[in-house]
Amino acid sequence: MILLYILLFPAWLRAQPPAEMKTLLGEDAHISAFGSIRGGVMPFVGSYRGHAGGDLALVLNNFFFGGYGSRSIEFHSLDHRDDNYYEDKQLGLSHGGIFTGVSFLSRRMVQYSVTTDVGWGYLLLRDNTTREILSRDRINLIAPALQLKLNVTPFVQLCFGVAYQYLFGVDFHYMENVNFQGFASSLSVRFGWF
Repeated sequence: MILLYILLFPAWLRAQPPAEMKTLLGEDAHISAFGSIRGGVMPFVGSYRGHAGGDLALVLNNFFFGGYGSRSIEFHSLDHRDDNYYEDKQLGLSHGGIFTGVSFLSRRMVQYSVTTDVGWGYLLLRDNTTREILSRDRINLIAPALQLKLNVTPFVQLCFGVAYQYLFGVDFHYMENVNFQGFASSLSVRFGWF
C-alpha cells in the first residue's frame, strides 16, 4: 500500500490546480528587462554631431529604470575658430548615467514613453594629429525626452526620440554650457521581452 502511495503521489501533485503567486506588486505585475543600441544627433558647439551608445533597463509594469552610456561618433574640429588655442585640436563628449522612464499604451503596437537621462562624463580635448587626449572637463547632463516606439516583434522595438539636452559644468576656454544645450534626436533598437 505504501508503495502504491509513493508511485501515485507525483500524479496527484500534477492533478492539483496551479496556485497563483501572490506578490507585493500584485498578481498582474509585469517584470522584464531590455537592452538597446542607440544613436542620434545632439547639439555640439553651434552645430549638431552624431553620438552612439546603449542602455540596459529593468521593466516593472510600465516603469523602467537602468543605466546608459553614450559617446561622440566623431570628434569636432576646432580649427575654424579665430583663437590659436584651438588650432589643430578636436572636441568630443563622453557620458553615462541613469536612464529612466514611463511607457504609455505598452500593449499596443505603437506606443510612446517619457524618459530622462541623468548623467555625468567628460568633454575631451584631443590633438588632431597624435589623437592624444590633452584635457578632460567634467560635465553633468540631463536630457528629458519623448519617444515613439514601434513593436516589431514581441522582443524587438524601434524607438524614435526627441530630447532637450542640458549640459552643466562646462569650463573650457571660451565655451559655456549653452554651446551644448538644445534639441537632440535619437533612434534606438531595443531587445528584450515587451
